[in-house]
Amino acid sequence: METVELKFQYTQKEYVQAERQYLIADKILHKYDLALAALFLVFSIVYMLVSSFSLFSIILFGTVIIVTAMGCYVYFLLPILRFKQTKKYHEEYTLTFSKDSLYFKTPSIASEMKWNIYSVLKENDDFYYLIQRPRIYTLIPKRVFKSQNERQTFEEIVQFNLNTIEHI
Repeated sequence: METVELKFQYTQKEYVQAERQYLIADKILHKYDLALAALFLVFSIVYMLVSSFSLFSIILFGTVIIVTAMGCYVYFLLPILRFKQTKKYHEEYTLTFSKDSLYFKTPSIASEMKWNIYSVLKENDDFYYLIQRPRIYTLIPKRVFKSQNERQTFEEIVQFNLNTIEHI
């Protein structure tokens, strides 16, 4: 079995898109959460007005505001901050995949790992996510593959080692 060597650098837009897609695919957030938050916000405002600003209605309104703000932070702001504050996301990556191991190289990291640290490969139209644990993964943009043959070889190497490729 061959090896596959990928060289790339993340862009902020790409990284943020991948993080947001992962949040939805892994059901950390749901597609309908924003609509649900708006509905609860309207309900809590109406309830507050109808109950003449009772203590419970004010607490309910405050809770809805806090939960909505936390969801917006996790989905909209956190991926951007994580990209900007993590030095390794601004470096050029060289990843080499073989039947026996993975080799990661950046200007600040050089590491060889065995496949057993990963449990599954998840993929969508734009990215591969090599999952170690929930929320811990190696992101591989599909744009970095030079050919369909190279992508197929990569998938064969992963299939040989993990036996699981999930389409999300």
